[in-house]
Amino acid sequence: MVLTIVFASTTVYESGIRTTLAPTRTATSVSTITTTTTQTTTLTSTFDLTKALTDAYYSHLGAVESRNATALAAQYETQATLNAAAIGNPPVGSFDGIANITGFYEEAPTNICVGCHALKAPFAVANETHSITVSSDEKAANVTSQLVFYGNDSVNVAEGGCYVPNVGPCEALTYVVGFNISYVLQGDRWLISTESLTYINSYQCLTISLSSDGSVLTCYQYSG
Repeated sequence: MVLTIVFASTTVYESGIRTTLAPTRTATSVSTITTTTTQTTTLTSTFDLTKALTDAYYSHLGAVESRNATALAAQYETQATLNAAAIGNPPVGSFDGIANITGFYEEAPTNICVGCHALKAPFAVANETHSITVSSDEKAANVTSQLVFYGNDSVNVAEGGCYVPNVGPCEALTYVVGFNISYVLQGDRWLISTESLTYINSYQCLTISLSSDGSVLTCYQYSG
């Protein structure tokens, strides 16, 4: 008996299409947007023009009476002019430029009044009054003032000391003068552009009295 063994083979087929999956990448697009914001800010200046002008004027008087050439030089603009035509007999004249102006005050400070050779610097200021005007564009200003320069460091008449003829030594010499000063604003500083001096009067005081703050002087003259 012949035994026939038939081997059956089963083949399994995939139907369809094989798909190979690759890793998926996600591309991210980043856009940068720059936003510019314009902000307008209005600043209110704390610079007080009138106060700064007043301070500049008083600093000028201080430099004049102390013969401080360095301080004076810093108070004028480069092309400043000092007019002293109303001073002296004959008139002193005018001085142009910082060097000439400071030379006038430093070398001959008593030229500010007739006969002021008798007034020794440094001297003092009293009875000062002034008025201020500022231009509408706030770039120029004017200070007009009247004051008394007084002082004495010698009773020797040969040295120009205070002396009343036929009476004797006196306590002080006083000279009344006027200032008319034009200023220009440069940055945050007021600088002198033109300055005029005027001699008004002078007195020999046998005695004087000063107010408690030294700002007011009373001159007692010889009445005989």
